Amino acid sequence: MFVCSCSIFKKVSEINLEADFVLAQEIAEEIKIEDLMKHLYVLSSDSLEGRETTKPGQKKAAEYIKNQFIKDGIYPTKTGEYYQKFNVSVTDFNRATLSLNNQKLELISDFYLFGNTHDTLISNADVVDVGFGIVDQQYDDYKNLDVKNKVVIIKEGLPPNINVSDSWENWRKKQKVATEKGALAVITVKKNYQSSIDRIAPFLLYPHMRMHKDVLSKATYIPNFCISKTTYLNYKKEPSLTASFSVDINYEAETENVLGYIEGSQYKDELLVISAHYDHIGFDNGEVCNGADDDGSGTVCLLSLAKAFSIAKQKGYDFKRSILFLAVSGEEKGLFGSRYYTDNPIYPLENTIADLNIDMVGRIDTIHTDMNYIYLIGSDKISMDLHNISEKVNQNYIKMDLDYRYNKDSDPNKFYYRSDHYNFAKNDIPVIFYFSGIHNDYHKPTDDFEKINFDKLHLTAKYVFFTAWELINRDKKLK
Repeated sequence: MFVCSCSIFKKVSEINLEADFVLAQEIAEEIKIEDLMKHLYVLSSDSLEGRETTKPGQKKAAEYIKNQFIKDGIYPTKTGEYYQKFNVSVTDFNRATLSLNNQKLELISDFYLFGNTHDTLISNADVVDVGFGIVDQQYDDYKNLDVKNKVVIIKEGLPPNINVSDSWENWRKKQKVATEKGALAVITVKKNYQSSIDRIAPFLLYPHMRMHKDVLSKATYIPNFCISKTTYLNYKKEPSLTASFSVDINYEAETENVLGYIEGSQYKDELLVISAHYDHIGFDNGEVCNGADDDGSGTVCLLSLAKAFSIAKQKGYDFKRSILFLAVSGEEKGLFGSRYYTDNPIYPLENTIADLNIDMVGRIDTIHTDMNYIYLIGSDKISMDLHNISEKVNQNYIKMDLDYRYNKDSDPNKFYYRSDHYNFAKNDIPVIFYFSGIHNDYHKPTDDFEKINFDKLHLTAKYVFFTAWELINRDKKLK
């Protein structure tokens, strides 16, 4: 495996490019900076609200990509659809409410809910204070108390000057006792509520997703609400206390990959996939994260490549192999879209010759000082022919500095496993992951349109185009 950083200093292994690159250079002129800018201006706008999977902004982005495929003459797949829909299971703690004595508490500032919790709706249940919620051989907080079909308030920690096992520090143990005694829910009084919020608020504020029907290993608990000592003392003064709460945090939602297709001729059953993820992370502390680079940059490259190949087709040029343009959702949640496609391929994976995956290619990272580089990841791991074609194309037509530092097996970032190409690679399909590296705006509200280097983006799009051109037009299969 090649592991030195800059390919410009190493000899390219001998391989012949078989495609007509005179025509390719003519068609490549259809990849225009103004198109890249036009598409990215839309996809990274505030109106798309960070394109979070299953959310309205992601749906708008999907519709934009689909309409662009239609406009540019890109056909749907053999299903007749541009969308490949799939479901995800969502856990969203924002969908929990709690009221004490009919006074609504505010999420985060007054309470939070955690744990793998039953969805439920309860009105005006009696609340019983059970101290520290401990039942031990010589100590019983539940003695002479009936908590069946009631809500229990439990103090976090251990009672002072009482000899009980340190295992009672574990909230799960206390909650297990409350459940066994028939309680409907637990309200835990935190020793340091603000410290807990500072630590876990990001986890609570943003929905968590998994592929639908993935097996869950965690147990499911009665609800456990957490409040501060101040809130507890305010209500402890009252002669009686009731709790009303709703927990509707688990639901199923639909998302979609967007697919466009151009059919080849001589080997039309063989397929090249060009992929990019169009989703992003949504909001960060109320600020929209537009994801201009991650991965608006790769998505607009994909759109421009699709247009260029479509123009070539309209001009009467036939490709030997077919192309699937695959814009996936759910990448930020765990490579969901590409996993769904490879688990449910529209075209047989055994006929898929390679995946060229474009993710974050619009910025200069914290390592380099000029734009004339690109990280290549995975190109030599399954097919040396793919690697050598990529090198030869660059040497002849692009002349970027190809940086392979993240291609090393020892890469601590493990980028090879962190974008959509990996779901193809694990199915033994050759891949190249095009990547320009991490910058200070990664996953922040500051990853904006104005910071994109469109000259770099344009050059990268052409590089992917020329590589794809060779792959779909050569006679020899990759080895």
